[in-house]
Amino acid sequence: MIKEEIISGIIEKLIKKYPSEAGRVDPCVRQTARLWGKKDGQGREFRDFCLSCFLTGGQLETLFSRFEEKLEYANGHFTALTLKLRREMDTDTGPLHPADRLFAAYSPASHFTEDMFKVKLAFLALLNFPARSLADCLRDGEGWSREEWAKTRLARRFAYRVPAEINQLLITTYAEAENYINSYNINMERVTDEKGDCVFPKGLRLISHWGLRDHLKSLYAESDGLKKQRIILRLMERVIASEIPDKAVNSERGLYNPLLNTLDDKPAVREPDTRYQRFLDIFKAHLEEDKYYPLEPTHILRKFNLVREIPEGEVEAMFIGLLEAPEGRAVADLIRKKLGRELEPFDIWYPGFKGRADIRENELDRAVTDRYKSPADFEKDIANILVKLGFVRETAEFVAARVEVDAARGAGHAWGPGMRTEKARLRTRVPSGGMNYQGFNTAMHELGHCTEQVFSMYKVDHTLLEGVPNTAFTEGFAFVFQDRDMEVLGLHKPDKNSEALKALDSFWSAREIAGVALVDMNVWRWLYQNKDATAEDLRQAVGVIARGIWDKYYAPIFGVKDSPLLAIYSHMINYGMYLPDYPLGHIIAFQIEEYFKTHKLGDEMERMCRLGSITPRDWMRQAVGAEISPAPMISAAAEAVRSYKP
Repeated sequence: MIKEEIISGIIEKLIKKYPSEAGRVDPCVRQTARLWGKKDGQGREFRDFCLSCFLTGGQLETLFSRFEEKLEYANGHFTALTLKLRREMDTDTGPLHPADRLFAAYSPASHFTEDMFKVKLAFLALLNFPARSLADCLRDGEGWSREEWAKTRLARRFAYRVPAEINQLLITTYAEAENYINSYNINMERVTDEKGDCVFPKGLRLISHWGLRDHLKSLYAESDGLKKQRIILRLMERVIASEIPDKAVNSERGLYNPLLNTLDDKPAVREPDTRYQRFLDIFKAHLEEDKYYPLEPTHILRKFNLVREIPEGEVEAMFIGLLEAPEGRAVADLIRKKLGRELEPFDIWYPGFKGRADIRENELDRAVTDRYKSPADFEKDIANILVKLGFVRETAEFVAARVEVDAARGAGHAWGPGMRTEKARLRTRVPSGGMNYQGFNTAMHELGHCTEQVFSMYKVDHTLLEGVPNTAFTEGFAFVFQDRDMEVLGLHKPDKNSEALKALDSFWSAREIAGVALVDMNVWRWLYQNKDATAEDLRQAVGVIARGIWDKYYAPIFGVKDSPLLAIYSHMINYGMYLPDYPLGHIIAFQIEEYFKTHKLGDEMERMCRLGSITPRDWMRQAVGAEISPAPMISAAAEAVRSYKP
């Protein structure tokens, strides 16, 4: 609403008063004017604010220090309060009360940014620190000092003004979707084969998709595992198509046959399209947000340009590069030989390159349960785990003292500390009899997150740079930890094929999740082209898109067409374009692992995390001396195929 003549006049006066600050004056006044509205004052109030609040010298440095200190307190306390409000939703405290969902849906921070604008603090930051674009960061960031990076991050926090009611809408919508996913469990002891016989262990209760996928992977070690895998595959396909009888979800009654889709040998009413309605609700909530981001007017653009800070085209090219690499066919042929059969769609999760592939799941469960009867047992052992991973005892104890472990209601997750007086939270599933191998494997993944979160908060030089460049980087560290789970258990037995197997596993896993990410990206593109779609429309579109990606990149090497399996991931429903972070994480983790072959994890991880949230490109250059690229993983897979000796 501020007219150009007012803006130009202010810029002229400030440059005349502070000629050495000419490069800062113009962009700062203009970015402040762009977000100044009628409720903030008329042109005169805007002019008076700019002329009196543009700071230089010691005053400017004090302003920067004040913001860094106060924002850490605000973010940290909001995080702590959010965790308290969400406790029953996130952790396994027993049956949910109706109030628990409402508390989890409330965001105490939803009004914070708008309040910062109302009291003019956001404008004070924008008037004094340029909110540089991604293009600026990529072009010039390599030459910036740490303080310049921190100032850039400060200004970018207020570069957009989204109303509090939109922020709250997003929080509420995501909480409802998360509750749906966290509560979507299948009682496997009630699942039958084609004859109606129960074939799964008693007490086995699996969340979709994580539990179903991980149990399917464990069945490769069982003599009758193939039959059960085919049942789980059909069950997953039913989930994707919303065909499971409503009474078979989270139910202790009735025998469910996923092959015939019957409940107690009778057709039953299928579940409603809640899975896709939750997805649609998230999309529509982001549509309400779009108008406040004129330069990134879609959630897709914001995720890549503002959150990941890697252009969408570059990310997609990496994934396609993985999927089109001829090594995919070579590795598939190797798996086919190892299995002694033709590949089936669920072999995208083939775990036979891992050291645990030939160990039965009940043996792994026993090894874990003997150590960890409760979340507290795992928490007490974190320092010892970190020492086994190569950290010195002092550093291991520093991290362990700042991580708290709880039993998760969902599959598992990690929360950062928020400020330097708080702890990171690690959540994983822990059944009443004690932690099992799935829970431990997840806990190792989440410990990678928590270790990064502790380092990048407590050890970073500027808390405005807290964290890593984007979620893919913390996923990268999580994969590094998760891949070492057998070492921690003392069950890793390296041999002449160990390096080759690790490279093959990394490539096959990244190739699997790259296709999943492409499904997620293409579904969001479809939604923006079909904004009036219903949940039924979305369900059908997801199936078409998933089958299309499968037929293009997987069917040629699997020999199976028309599989919707890539659409099973629950993240697609409740995390809003999160899935591309996983293949990016695999790519980054592989490059970090390559670096760790000649450098010690315990020493180098802390150094890497202290780089903080600079751009992904600059972080990788400083961390491992290379650009983000799938090429090293593909090359390693090619060499592994040549060197592997069955």
